[in-house]
Order: sequence, then structure tokens, then C-alpha cells
Amino acid sequence: MIRIVSNAYSYFAQRRLLLILCICGIVLCSALSLYTMTLEENIGYMLPDTESRLNSDLDIIQSAPLQRKVIITLKAEDDDLSGSVLAKTTALIAEAMNPEFFTDVMYKPESLNPKFFIALRDMLPSLFSKEIEQHVGQMITEEEIATTLRKQKQRLGTMEGLVLSSTIAADPLNLHQNALKNLAALAYMRNIRVLHGVYMTEDGKHSLIMASTPVKVTDSKAAVALEDEFHRLFKMLPTGITPIAISAQRYTAANVLTIKDDIEITSIFACILLFLIAIIFLRTKQLFFLLLLPCLSYCAGAAAVAIGWRPASAMTFGFGPVLVGMTIDFGLHLYYILGSNTESKSELLKKASVPIVISGVTTIAAFALLMLSPVPGLRQLSAFITVGLTTALILTLFVFPHFITGCERPVASRPLSPSSPLRRVVILAVAVWFLVIGCFGISDLHFQDHIRSLGVRPDYLVDGEKMVRKIWGTPENEALLFASGDSVDTVVHNTHESLALLPKEDATSVIGLTPLLPCLDVQKVNQENWMNFWAMHPDVATQVQEQGRTLGFAKHAFSPFYDFLKTQPHDISLQNLRKLGVGSLVDTLLVERVPSRTTVTDGTDISRAVTLISYLPDTITVNAAFSPKVEEEYGVRLISGSRLGNELAKVLTSTFAQFIIYAFFLIIVCIAVIHRSLKQCVSALLPACFGLLMMGGVFGLLDRPLSLFSIAGALLVLGHGVDYGVYATHAIKNNSLGTSKAILVSGLTSLAGFGSLLLADHPALYDMGLSVFSGLLGAMPCALFVLPALFTKDSISS
Repeated sequence: MIRIVSNAYSYFAQRRLLLILCICGIVLCSALSLYTMTLEENIGYMLPDTESRLNSDLDIIQSAPLQRKVIITLKAEDDDLSGSVLAKTTALIAEAMNPEFFTDVMYKPESLNPKFFIALRDMLPSLFSKEIEQHVGQMITEEEIATTLRKQKQRLGTMEGLVLSSTIAADPLNLHQNALKNLAALAYMRNIRVLHGVYMTEDGKHSLIMASTPVKVTDSKAAVALEDEFHRLFKMLPTGITPIAISAQRYTAANVLTIKDDIEITSIFACILLFLIAIIFLRTKQLFFLLLLPCLSYCAGAAAVAIGWRPASAMTFGFGPVLVGMTIDFGLHLYYILGSNTESKSELLKKASVPIVISGVTTIAAFALLMLSPVPGLRQLSAFITVGLTTALILTLFVFPHFITGCERPVASRPLSPSSPLRRVVILAVAVWFLVIGCFGISDLHFQDHIRSLGVRPDYLVDGEKMVRKIWGTPENEALLFASGDSVDTVVHNTHESLALLPKEDATSVIGLTPLLPCLDVQKVNQENWMNFWAMHPDVATQVQEQGRTLGFAKHAFSPFYDFLKTQPHDISLQNLRKLGVGSLVDTLLVERVPSRTTVTDGTDISRAVTLISYLPDTITVNAAFSPKVEEEYGVRLISGSRLGNELAKVLTSTFAQFIIYAFFLIIVCIAVIHRSLKQCVSALLPACFGLLMMGGVFGLLDRPLSLFSIAGALLVLGHGVDYGVYATHAIKNNSLGTSKAILVSGLTSLAGFGSLLLADHPALYDMGLSVFSGLLGAMPCALFVLPALFTKDSISS
């Protein structure tokens, strides 16, 4: 390799125009690739795309209708704006909603069946469980019949009674109330009422608008446009009425806008820091070429992502400062070694190429491993950094030696400082102290266990979501139970059977369709119970008739009721529920279409035509009840926040262990082949180990969990640490000049690049910045001070 670099230098020395054309070619090809590039912000880029349980669960969740809903709550701050005023404003906003972004807008009840209560009564035989049977038994005592009929007589004397006269005739004992309790199981919002013709809370201070949106959660551009539409609508509100809008797309838009702002802020800050470093350490006319190196590398890496992925993740380019900080290292080492002026430029280039090639190959190899990652975002990051580093390495070895003459100041002529005995003791004592602190912090290290932590969650959205749940009485921390099958009856049956496994306190909190639509087998049993029940109470009709006469009812006033008791019960179907007027509620729980993913590795099939969704409390007992064996037996899948968190933690743990071990093994092999000395291998690896220990210690002490991008950051720490170790080992072994200054300045540029990410609001960028920044604070001093304190030229060469 050294001979190739030397021969290439001699060949291109008379052909510099060709090199300039190569640089222009890189710029032109990169520009063409970037021009056709499309970006999107999708949480899927941060999750495995293999057929894992985690990825399958996330795909299944997307099939839930409520995941595509937009919920807008309008709040009247003053009493003068509540009630009718709020109702008119609600109607105004609902009518102004753009159908391009909102469909199926609902802010008032759909038209109910005029015979709603009679229809509920007709459903009662198919719902006649033991619990309802017991309650009806209490309603048909002689005393209760008399009390109920007296109330009915009083109602008939009111305006309500005139409207409900047919209902009273058909159901004088209010048997429909038993079915009404089952209907309540469909209500996802417990506190919703109908006032002034719209959905409101009981106090009239909050109104509700619900709509579906065609905007996909993964469509970042459309999500931002939807956010703009929200702002347009809210400008129409009068002073004193405040909106709260909740939708998954708002989180997508927040992530996109946050990443956009973060890229702008971190890039500007990194450029300012790099400019200051250049002024302090690199006051030379060659600065243009030193800064051109990371720019060209960035363009090449971005072009590789643009060619390989359409669309590409916008987050990948948020790590631009990372690549800038890494690639400039090659140029800085070349710059300082060429500036030592002890030998001819060709000979100095030979010496410089050895550590540059070793560090470049090991770092590139470590990041190339990420191409095997199951996470698409890490694969894109791998391509971005690997291609960028490869471009930087080639330019450093073959192009820039013709344009860089090296540092001309005396500081470049100083090797790594040897340590006196006292200084050595102090340095090693400080190093041991930091190692102890790092080990203490690592003992508290843990992995990310909440799926929502992968993206940014603005306070205004989180607080708004909590407030909406409180206002409308929606459950918190719910789990979703998905049952899939070839027919509605199949999924209802499977759901019913699996829910029977729950403890009573959890079963009463279930929101679902099965209480109102039992499977056909259960309906037949209930109908038989109904017939047997009335066969055992044949005198109820006589009692009603006699009590009615006493109260002044006509002899045949309740004939429809008597006929009903003699009628053969009929089955309940979806058509019955839609005719009842609760079709919109049913549609939030029943999906009659094919979900995007079909079969997962554990054998659970969700490719059926019908999927029924039930909402359960996310408790320990619920999660324990739905074991993999139970899910397979009943054809259901329970997805909860706690389960997703556990699955995410497993993925992160295995990914972290896998790539750190593979990267260490690959780097050790490369270094061992080149150095063939145990001491030199230990010396080259020590800064990397020190950096990883410091990184883990900082995360543990801050009680911050490791994320996917912390894992990528660990590889960066490993790569940078090995770079510093290789340069320092080579300098100690050969008494090379300029290395200490090169490590210092390159370390500062890397700290500037990664430190700028600490200003990011997006957790992925921040985690990357914190992991590498803390790791470099351990690796760089180790290379500059600890290695010279441990090894000398004679000891490391022996």
C-alpha cells in the first residue's frame, strides 16, 4: 500500500489537472444524485425491517382505525362562550375542514333509528347472559313492575312521553336498558354527551370533532401540510376558544420540523467551532483544501444514500457534522506530518500513509458492519459514513498531497511528549480514577424500553394528549387485542374466548364489540336461556296487564310487548348494529380489509379478511394472560406499550452486543495482522476501550437509556479511539513528528462536530452526539497522555 501511494504521488505530480478534473467529477456526480433525491421522516427507519415481532406489531397497529383518526377538542375559556356559542363554532370549524386532509368528519350524532330502544329490546334475547338474566329477574317482581309502570305513566304526561309512547308500549318494563349497558362497551370516550346538537362534555365547555385523514403517518411531506391546515383552521377560532388537536401525523410533522431545525442549528454551530479551530491552529493558505476534504466526502456519502434509497431518511443527513469531524482527521494528520520537513515529501508521505491507512481501514470496516443491521436507518447511516470515509481516505492519500505542503510552524516538529516518573504516576492515577467512575456508571446502564422515545415528543402534543384523555374519559395505557379470521363470527368467537381468561377487574374495563355482538354459538345459548326464562315466568304478561289497568292504561296498551315475549328470537348481525345507528362506533373496532403484513415468524396469521380490535388495560395480569401459546391457540395478538418496550429493549441489547463484538473482532484482526505485537495491539486498542467505558459511564450516571443511535455512536467511539490509538502507537514506535498536534486538532474537530449534536432536540441526534462526545473525551486524552505514560519507544517495540 505504501508503494502504491508513493508511486501514485510520482505519477500525478505531473498531472495535477487530472486530479482537479476528478474532484470536479465527484462534485458533479454528487450534485446530480442529490438533485433527484427524495427525503421522508419515518419511524420505520429506526426499527428492524425483518420479520420480527416488534416490526410486525407496529404494522398491525397501523391497521387500527383510531390510528388514522384526527381528534379536535375545542375548549371555551369563559362561560359566555360555552354551550350554544361553542356549538356554533364547532359546526363552523367542521364545515371548513378541507376534504383533501379530512374525511368522514363527525361533530354531531348520526341519525339514530327512530325505534332505537325497541331495536335494543329486540336484541336482548341474543344478549341474555346469566348476568342479564339475574337483573331481569329483579325487574319482573310484582313490586318492581308496579313501580316501573307508574314511572311510565308519569312520562306519558310529558313531551318526552309523547315521543316515546310507542317505545313504552313495546317495552313497558324498560328491558332495553340491559342491552344499553352492553352498548356502553363500544364507547371509547366515557364523558361524551350530546348538547346543542353536537358532541360536548356535560358542562358544555368542551366540544369534539372527529375525522379520518388520508395522510399516512409515514408521509412526512403530507404530515407537514396537514399541520399547516390545522393552523389555518385554528386561526378561524374566536378569542377565548382554544383548540387541542391530536393525531399521529402531528408527531410525524413535529419530527420532520425538529430534524430540519436541528440540522440547520447543529451545522451552523459546528461550522463556527471548526472555523475557530482553524483560526487558532490552522492559520494557513492550505485551509481551503483541508476544509474541501470533508465537503467532498459529505457530498459523496450523501450521493450514495440518494442512489441506494428512494426515498431516503432525512435523519441520516442530520449526522453531517459527524462525517465532517471524522473525515477532516485524515487531512490534519497528513498536514502535520508533511510539515515536519525532516525528509523529502515522498518519504514523509510514506510515513504518513501507514497510520492513515490503518485507521481508515479499521474505521471503515467497523461502519461497514452496520450494513448488516436489521435497522434501515443504521444501514443508510453506514452507507453515508462508509462512502464518505472511503472518499476522504482516497483523496487524502492520492489527491491532497499535491496541494498540501504541511504545517510550517515549529509546533509540528514535536513528537508525543515522553513522561517523567512523577508525571506518569499522576497521569495513571487520574486515568484509574476515571476508570472507576466509568465502571460505576456502567453498572446502571440500561436500554431504551419505550417505542415512543425513538422520536421527538413535543410538550404541547404530550400535554394535549393527556388533557384530551382527561376531558373525554378515554383510557390511558391501553393495550390493543387484534383477532383475525375469515368471518366476523370467527373473530368475535376468538375474542370472546380469549377475554374469558382475564381477571374480572380487567374484563370490566374492556372496550370492544363482543358484549353487543356475541358469536353465533353464544347467541344461540342466550336465546335458549331467554325462552326458558319466560317459560318459567308465564305470569309476567298478566301482571303487567293487571297493573296497567290499575294505573289507567288501556287493556291492549302493551300488546306489542306481549307479542315480543312470544316471538322467536333472531340473531344479531352487523347489519342490525348499523341500522341501530352505531355504525361509526363499529367501524372503529372492526376492520374488513387486508393489513399490510401477512404472516410473522411466530406463526400468527393476520392476513385474514376481518380483524376485530378490542381495547384492554395495559396491566401485568393482562399481558401475562396473553402468552404466545394463548395467542396462537385463539388466533389473537395483544399489543401493548409495555410489550413493545420489552421487544425494543431485546432488539437493542442484541444489536449492541452483536455489532460491538463483531467490530472489535474485525479491528483486532486488522491491527494484529499489521502490528504483530501484543503490546502494540493493546496500545492501539486502549483509547477505544477507554472511550467506550467513558461513554457507558456517562449514560449510566445520567440515567439515560441506550438507543439505536447510541449503538451507532459506540461504533464511532470505537473507530475514533482506534484511530487515535493507531496514530499514537505509530508515533511512539517511530518517534514520529507532528502526531500530538494532529491528534489534538483532529480530536477538537471531532468534538466540535459531535458536540454540536448536543444542541439537537431530536433524541436520535442528541443520543449520537452525547455518546460520541463523551467517548472522545475519554479516548483522546488516553492517546495523548496515557499511552506515552505506559509505553516508550523501546518498550513498545520489544
